[in-house]
Amino acid sequence: MSYENNIAVLGAGSWGTAIIKMLCENVNEVLWYVRNSDHANEIIKLKRNPKYLKNLEIDVNKLVISSDIEIIIQQSNIIILAIPSPYINESLEKYKSILNQKIIFSGSKGVIPESHLVITDHLNKYYNIPYKNLGIISGPTHAEEIANEKLSYLTIGSSNKDICDFLSEKLKSSYIKTSISKDVIGIEYSAALKNIYSILVGISIGLGYGDNFISVLISHCSKEMIKFIMSIDNVKRDFSHSAYIGDLLVTTYSSFSRNRTFGKMIGEGHSVNESISKMSMIVEGYYATKNAYEISKLNNEKFFIINTAYEILYNGKEPKECIKKLSVSLY
Repeated sequence: MSYENNIAVLGAGSWGTAIIKMLCENVNEVLWYVRNSDHANEIIKLKRNPKYLKNLEIDVNKLVISSDIEIIIQQSNIIILAIPSPYINESLEKYKSILNQKIIFSGSKGVIPESHLVITDHLNKYYNIPYKNLGIISGPTHAEEIANEKLSYLTIGSSNKDICDFLSEKLKSSYIKTSISKDVIGIEYSAALKNIYSILVGISIGLGYGDNFISVLISHCSKEMIKFIMSIDNVKRDFSHSAYIGDLLVTTYSSFSRNRTFGKMIGEGHSVNESISKMSMIVEGYYATKNAYEISKLNNEKFFIINTAYEILYNGKEPKECIKKLSVSLY
């Protein structure tokens, strides 16, 4: 099957901007929804995104940029979501009748707060989009490194191999290597869970814990992540693939990680609300924590690391005591 090259990217944050860069390497025209019209005009004028990845030169001659999301959706055949997950439903809900005719891949990570579902499950259940028209674009990648053309790896996940192959070709380059997978559920949940664990790692760093403890914590996070995913979808999968463990490692170890940065502020003594207000981007792990906690309760399962994050973020428990208690449980 062949696909028209009318690909749209919804969202103009750092990841949306990085996706635009990748597509412009291989596509003659890309549709780009930029929410604020002033922001859109600045991008066109400066040939850069003045808010995110500011040093990245953007080939605006290949772009159709609009702050009218309906126009972008109507003109597209394939849509890549780069809107933060807490805002996806409110951004798209009015356009259900149009969207169910589209192919939609999520470049966002996390859960939809209104349904507590990961993005593809939400779009299938509430937008009536068949799973064969849904997919995910996952890492391990940081937008900042893509902007600097550092060697990076993407995983394109969907039950639809044809569209996976198509998008893989449109995103790959000399510095972007791509692979495809059918495991949308596993990849999407691992992408949400790694943000939770990154917050805990950040809290630990803020509290003064060193590399020795952090390495043990992350190794236990990987085991809990596997247990959680298998409790939802018990099928055979290779968790050593970069879309699972690799994405967990890059998010927990990198200073580019907004979730780790958010956690570090909490560990240093800032309140949860204060830390959220100081972040320039959405901390998707904050919302994912509540979702994962509620799923574990619903399934009557125990996930001690997720529970620890929930206690700190939602029950106001003291981070120092929670991490101390967690450290004892790791052995």
